[in-house]
Amino acid sequence: MIKKLIRKGIKDIPPYIPGESKGNIAKAYGLSEADIVKLGSNENPLGPSKRVVDVIKKEADRVNIYPDDVPGELHQKIAEYAGVDESQVITGNGSDEVLDMVVKMFIEDGDEAVIPVPTFSMYHKLVELYGGSCSYAPLGENFTFDIPTILEQITDKTKLVFVCSPNNPTGGIISEVGLRKILNEDVIVVLDEAYAEFSTVSFVNLIRDYDNMVVLRTFSKAFGLAGLRVGYGIASSDIIEYMLRIRIPFSVNSLAQKAAIAALDDKEYLKKSIETVHDGRAFLIEELAKAGVKPYPSQANFVFFEVPGKSEDVVKALQKRGIIVRDCSFAGLENHIRVTVGTPEENRKFLENFKEVI
Repeated sequence: MIKKLIRKGIKDIPPYIPGESKGNIAKAYGLSEADIVKLGSNENPLGPSKRVVDVIKKEADRVNIYPDDVPGELHQKIAEYAGVDESQVITGNGSDEVLDMVVKMFIEDGDEAVIPVPTFSMYHKLVELYGGSCSYAPLGENFTFDIPTILEQITDKTKLVFVCSPNNPTGGIISEVGLRKILNEDVIVVLDEAYAEFSTVSFVNLIRDYDNMVVLRTFSKAFGLAGLRVGYGIASSDIIEYMLRIRIPFSVNSLAQKAAIAALDDKEYLKKSIETVHDGRAFLIEELAKAGVKPYPSQANFVFFEVPGKSEDVVKALQKRGIIVRDCSFAGLENHIRVTVGTPEENRKFLENFKEVI
């Protein structure tokens, strides 16, 4: 009976499949969690900053009080950090909630979205959830953004175009010229910059020139707050005004708000976080190439590379050795792997085991 009542289309949407956890791998292979190296979910290897931990402890005895519904102090800090006006900022329970608000606001039955692929799977799931359909624009040679193909997919039914830059799972970025060509179309461009801090390029400044762009950002990666779920969006004040009408009240909890403010204030931690990724990323790319596989240039906190044979087999062999990486079969790539940049020790341990496996 329940299936008859479920809204049309939802039954066909597969669940989101996250990267493996230490607990699952430890249980599956009889390993100790303490010995497992997790490099599959693009988490910050340094953990949260001490300033963040201190403020969480300080605020813990106030969790009986509702948080600010619209966290003004946090919005102000984000606006200063991103170089935008406070009226152009909205926060959510991770950037996923902000993404959900955008799709909910623009997509209805019969609408279309254009998605360059491979990329983050939540884009098409949400579009289909709200009754839309997707047109896919395959990435070009070496997984670069193919702007003509993206533009060709846009029709009079297209409401949204998604651009993940740096792209997950490939690590590449879109060119400013290419992005501007898409922005000149009569569509909303959702620019996902979850990994912007690790990149040499951010396009958030284009908000000044285009009122049809929504930039998604997160505190999960460079700021090390993945477990607290804090994300934000930057867009024209008109778009933000409508997003505020449909957002869930109190979606960013009080500890998360205070932690995000502390994270923005801890500039030394952010600097160290970025340097750790830059150094580790260069090391992994160099060593993977020496191992005889093909790594691709990355502007994110991970390295995407091609392996001989099926990636699923390589990933499982690594899991048995206590190394978690991401099988890119989730993006339709059956011989590619994504490895998060870890600490120097974690990077070396991954490489040692990877070389033995292949």
